[in-house]
Amino acid sequence: MTQYSRLLPLVVALAALAMTTFVGAQDAPPATDFKSGGNTWGASNVGDWVLYQLKEGPGVRFEVTAIAENGDITFQHTIYNPQGEVVADNARTRTPGDAPVQQRVPRDKDVQWSEDTYLMEGLELAALTGKWTSEESVTEVWFSDKVPCGGVLKTATDGTDSVWLKGFTRDGKEYKLGAAVEPQPEPQPQPQPEPTPEPQPEETAREPLPDFGDPITMKLPEKVAKAMKDQGLAITRMRVYFDENSGDQGAVLEYEGMRTEVPVIYAAFNGEECDLELSYKEWQRRDGRYVDLGFDVKTLPARLKNLEVQIVHSHLQGEDETQLATYEVVVPEAGERWDALRLRGALPGINRYALQVSYTNADGAKTTHKGFSHWVVVQSPPMFEFSNDVSATGTRLDAGTNTILEGDIGMTGSFTLHHGIKAEDCTLRITREGRRDMNLDDLPAEVRRVIAKEKIPPGWQEVARVDFADGEVNGRRVVTVEDSRIRIEWGHAFAASSKVLPVTEDWEYRFELLHSDSALPLATWSVSIGLGISRPDDINTAAMKVRATGLDETLNVAFKRR
Repeated sequence: MTQYSRLLPLVVALAALAMTTFVGAQDAPPATDFKSGGNTWGASNVGDWVLYQLKEGPGVRFEVTAIAENGDITFQHTIYNPQGEVVADNARTRTPGDAPVQQRVPRDKDVQWSEDTYLMEGLELAALTGKWTSEESVTEVWFSDKVPCGGVLKTATDGTDSVWLKGFTRDGKEYKLGAAVEPQPEPQPQPQPEPTPEPQPEETAREPLPDFGDPITMKLPEKVAKAMKDQGLAITRMRVYFDENSGDQGAVLEYEGMRTEVPVIYAAFNGEECDLELSYKEWQRRDGRYVDLGFDVKTLPARLKNLEVQIVHSHLQGEDETQLATYEVVVPEAGERWDALRLRGALPGINRYALQVSYTNADGAKTTHKGFSHWVVVQSPPMFEFSNDVSATGTRLDAGTNTILEGDIGMTGSFTLHHGIKAEDCTLRITREGRRDMNLDDLPAEVRRVIAKEKIPPGWQEVARVDFADGEVNGRRVVTVEDSRIRIEWGHAFAASSKVLPVTEDWEYRFELLHSDSALPLATWSVSIGLGISRPDDINTAAMKVRATGLDETLNVAFKRR
C-alpha cells in the first residue's frame, strides 16, 4: 500500500463586479510581496470584507472588525452552506502574517511567476500569478493588492476554478459578482495530439451532505461546570436574602454617625422556565433557532433610577467564548412579572446567556452589574457539508508477453467542524482490513521471499493516526485545517502483472474522527476497493470497484492501455 497526498487546494476565482475600474489597475505589479508569502491583511481596514464561493458548495466570508495597536487583526469568520444558511460564525484574532489566506505559495516548490490582467464587467485588476507542480497536479494562484483580507483573486488546480471571490469591500466601496457572470477556468495551452493519451481518473461528483454523524452533546468545560456550581449556591443565598428583606432601601452600613446605603441587585434565570438542552431535530424545527428563557430581577430599593436590563448571548468553543448578540429587555411596571423571552440565534454546542443590569447612581453616573448566567446545550452532528470523494485510475502496459497493471485510488474527505469543537482537540484515525492475493509460483525464489515478508496480518490494522494540530504522516500532508474547514487526503496503490494471475484486491479503509473528550469516535466513514482477475483474457474487461460512504453508486474503473 502506498500512501500519498494530492494537492487539491481550495481555489479562489475573483468574481466581483463593479462598473468603476480601479485607478492604476494597469500599473506595475502589486506592491505587496506575494512572492515571499506576503498578503493584504495588514493593509486592510475595519469594515473591509471578502466573500468566497467554494466549489464543494459552502461559502466563506471574512470581515475585519478591529485592529489592535500592535497590528493584530480581529476578524469575523462566517461559513455558509449551499442554501446560504450560516453553519459557523466565529471571531478570530491573528497577526497579519498568520491570518487565513485561501492559498499560500509553497517555499519548497519551483514557482513560476508572471503578470496578467484580470478582466470582468467594468472591473480591471493587475494580477500577479504563481504556478507550480506537485504530485502531478498543477496549481495556480492569482493575487491583487486591491483585494483586502489576503489579496487572493483565485486559485486553480489543473486549470479548473474551485473557489472564487463573490464580492468584497475596500475603503467603504462594495464590489459584487454580477448574476450573468460565472467564473471560468483560465485558457490553458492546448496539448499536442498524442496517439495514446494518458488515462484520466474516474471521479465521484455529487453534492456534499448537509450534516454527517450522530448528534452529540458537548461536554461542559471545567470552568463552566464550576461557574454553574458556584452560582447555584449564590442564587439560593440571594433568594433567601430578598425573602427576608423588603422595602425602599438597599444594604445599609452605619459607622460612627455615618450612613451608607448600597443597592442590592438579584438577576437570575429561573431554571424551570428555561431550555436546558435541545436535540438537533428540535433545534432544526424551531424557526429562527430560538431558545426559551425565564428570569427574574429584584432590587433593593425596589425601584432604581433608569433601570436597564440586557441579556448577552455568547457561544463557547472549547475554552474560548465569542459574544454573538445583546438583547434589550423591557422593564415591567412595578408589581408586574418579568416576561419570559424567546431569543433567536442559538448555535449548536454550548450557548451562554448572561443577565446585565444598569442603573443611575446617586452621583448621576451609570452603574452596571453582571447578573447570573444560564447555559443551553444544543446537540449537533460533528460535521457539516461533508464530502467523501474518491478518484481512481487504472492503467495497463503491454510488455512483450507480460501485461503490467497499475491502480491508483485517491480518497478525499472534507467537512466543516461542529461549532463547539476545536480542531486542535481532534485526531484522525485510519484503519484498514483486507487482503491482496497473487499467484507467486512463477516468480523467482528471491522475489517470493521479499513478498512473503510483506504478508498482511488479518483483521483491522491501524495505518495512521494524525493529530489535526500537526496534520502530517512521515512528512506528507494528510489533514489540512483552515479554521473550522477540514480536508483529509489519503491514497491506495496497486501493482501486478499477468504473470501473477489470479489476483485479488479486497480492502476497506475506515476513517474515524476522534476527540480528546470522547472515548468513542465522533464520526466514521469508509472507502472500499475490490478487484478480481482470474485469467489474462479477463484483463480487457477487468475493473476496480470502489464504494464510499455517501456515494450512491459503485465507481467502476477499467484498466486503460498506456
